[in-house]
Amino acid sequence: MEKFFEHLPPGISHIEKRYEKGRTILGPAEKGGHLYILKRGTASVYNLGLEGEELKIFDYRPGEYFGEVELLCGRRYPLLVKAKTACTVWLVRGEDFLHWLRESPEFSLFIMKSLCEKLLYNSDRLTRISLLSMRERFLLSIYTYEQSGRLPCLSKTQLAEDICAPIRSLNRLIAENTALVRYENRAFSVVDRERLASLCAEIQAVLWQQAD
Repeated sequence: MEKFFEHLPPGISHIEKRYEKGRTILGPAEKGGHLYILKRGTASVYNLGLEGEELKIFDYRPGEYFGEVELLCGRRYPLLVKAKTACTVWLVRGEDFLHWLRESPEFSLFIMKSLCEKLLYNSDRLTRISLLSMRERFLLSIYTYEQSGRLPCLSKTQLAEDICAPIRSLNRLIAENTALVRYENRAFSVVDRERLASLCAEIQAVLWQQAD
């Protein structure tokens, strides 16, 4: 647990809320107005597709927080945050959060560092996604799981989240790449390892070349 959130400083109050698994903590159309501190459990943040499909982009763990961007810049980005497990969340009023920042340079530095880390993570992730087609992301993910021995345990839901694609698009990719990858009995398997490895080597070479 981050030390700043173990015990809040004097004058900074909070409301504690509990959420069952699958419940919405912060909806995309909901105005926040609070700093949300995750005390127990795991929560997932989703971006919504054009047809309302939920694409997971990040997981929050105990000691992490969200909602600070709206409080700092007044702009609400329409993301959905749901309880991945049963969660306990502390809600700190926006006014108290801003007061905390003014009164504690150490806390302000912590928030700035966290924002920079989130920015770098998202920038790197989006850059890589933008450089690859959906098929390339699909093949690279399958190859990575296969190399680590985790492919038999990979679910469609997890793979769709990894490649940032809705399930229907993943189903199309599976149907179009049966010479390389098979999905049967709710499990993935590699049909042609040599060909898949060769394609992924080419994809990675292009990716790193473009990134440079």
